[in-house]
Amino acid sequence: MMITAASAAALSLLLIALSIDASNRRMALRMPFGDGGDPGLTAAIRAHGNLVEYMPIGLTMIGLLETNHAHPLALSIVAALFVVARMAHAQGIRSSHDGLTIGRSVGIVGTLLLLGLMAGWLGAMIARPVVGF
Repeated sequence: MMITAASAAALSLLLIALSIDASNRRMALRMPFGDGGDPGLTAAIRAHGNLVEYMPIGLTMIGLLETNHAHPLALSIVAALFVVARMAHAQGIRSSHDGLTIGRSVGIVGTLLLLGLMAGWLGAMIARPVVGF
């Protein structure tokens, strides 16, 4: 499961970076809990939290596709795009504390489209033996 492993490694590094960013902001503000109304800390917390929310389902879908023998090149491209979408979203949240940015918009739209694509792809793989196509 090399595609899943590579995706998990890349997303884990992003998670570590976002965790360090949120922790550093907390220490600088002496804010161990909550966000204290600080927009930068709120953004750091949400960038981290949003990755934690979407990473498990993305990795699960990539892993299920890989286990069910999805075309390796196609899956590699989809997995790489998922990682890029998550990175764009995190950067978009971090760069704007009060609204939408291109990175944030591209990141969430890309993430949702890719999750939908993977769900449909997996559904087709499951249906294939049943309906005989």
